Amino acid sequence: MSTHNKLATRVQVEVDGYNWRIHGRQHGLRWHCHLVELVGPLPLDYPVTPRFRDKIRTALAKALEMDESEVARIPADLILA
Repeated sequence: MSTHNKLATRVQVEVDGYNWRIHGRQHGLRWHCHLVELVGPLPLDYPVTPRFRDKIRTALAKALEMDESEVARIPADLILA
């Protein structure tokens, strides 16, 4: 990946039986989320805790083939569930 990719990327990951579509891009040395949306199943019957957001971040890093330290933490206000 380039160190400054202006193109947004969409990645879909599965965490605890839920599918998430994550929109974001790499800025500098880190990948940053712009939006995290629940794809299904609906409704989400699981609280979106900091620990759950970290699970999404871990799955995202794996899907991007990056180290978790290269993926910024996901703020709660970016999650649509």
